[in-house]
Amino acid sequence: MIRAILSWFLLMLMSGMTLGQGVVPPRSDNQFWNETQLIKRLSEKRDLVLIGGLRIGQGLSRPVDERLGAGVAFKLNKHLTIQPTYLFVAYQPFPGRQFTEHRLIFNATGRFKIRNFSFTDRNLIERRVRPTGPDFTTYRQRLMIDHPVRLGELKFNPFVANEIWYTTQPTATGRFGWSRNRFSVGILKQLSPHFYVEVHYLHQNDGISRPGNIHSIFTFLRYTL
Repeated sequence: MIRAILSWFLLMLMSGMTLGQGVVPPRSDNQFWNETQLIKRLSEKRDLVLIGGLRIGQGLSRPVDERLGAGVAFKLNKHLTIQPTYLFVAYQPFPGRQFTEHRLIFNATGRFKIRNFSFTDRNLIERRVRPTGPDFTTYRQRLMIDHPVRLGELKFNPFVANEIWYTTQPTATGRFGWSRNRFSVGILKQLSPHFYVEVHYLHQNDGISRPGNIHSIFTFLRYTL
């Protein structure tokens, strides 16, 4: 009898250890991303920006990232805009893993043209506050180049972009630094004076996060009220 009880106890203990290990985090995923912004003009050089985002992942089967926030864009001149932003993000990157972040973001975006090529250089500094984990800071720099194209009556701007990331978040080995790269190619179009659209393919490489290597179709919508 005692031997049977001990055997049952050991079996339950081993089962609990197996469940506690959870699902092995996937290295790659195919996802769909959307970000929508509503813009309210406050003055000639200030805009209120309301932000909502949703990402579908785990093989395009369920939401894995929901975000909501707001910021104020200050147009210092025709070449430079700065935007402090707050963003709340909820993650469920894979089964058994859930967490939230409060992001305090400073965005500085420069724009200039060389002939018909437009260059947009976006620089973000994010302070990520996690209620269930250590806080850290991320720097992101994204350079985008676009050029107008006309096919009959259709006008749009194809573009290519690349974004690099630096983080102070340590890994299991204690390392931190340049951690992520995102390459994207797509089109952007001003559909009306109030409605702007981007559609692109994005490929992310990341040796730290799981899943870190992501293929995504990204839609960005911006509507000015």
